[in-house]
Amino acid sequence: MKRRDFLLLRVEGSDRVAELSCEKLFMHFQNLSAGYQQGNEEAGTPDDAEWWAGEPSLTIESIDPDSFFSSVLEDLKEVNLLQVQDMEWLAQGEFRVRVDTLLTAFKAGGGKVLYKAPEELVQTI
Repeated sequence: MKRRDFLLLRVEGSDRVAELSCEKLFMHFQNLSAGYQQGNEEAGTPDDAEWWAGEPSLTIESIDPDSFFSSVLEDLKEVNLLQVQDMEWLAQGEFRVRVDTLLTAFKAGGGKVLYKAPEELVQTI
């Protein structure tokens, strides 16, 4: 998932505005939380190796959540207004804490946060 999937930047007059989708950010956070896995190093020579030797070790690399949220805050340095969408996704414990920390740091840097209410559903009969 690319950052532009959950953080959309635009200019409105003299303001730089970013829209943050909590739903898409949550999905990305879940992928990050899957963690980093690496297989064991193989030792020995091909002559004394078992039949499965020669297979590459498992390596799944991912940025850790702390570094990720720090990089999102860095991307918001030039932004004046942050519009937070899909707030119902903030019900998750650790995710909510990380987003709250991000928003607090953004506000401390002089940014303004606007919480965008979900569109009203129109029911047709």
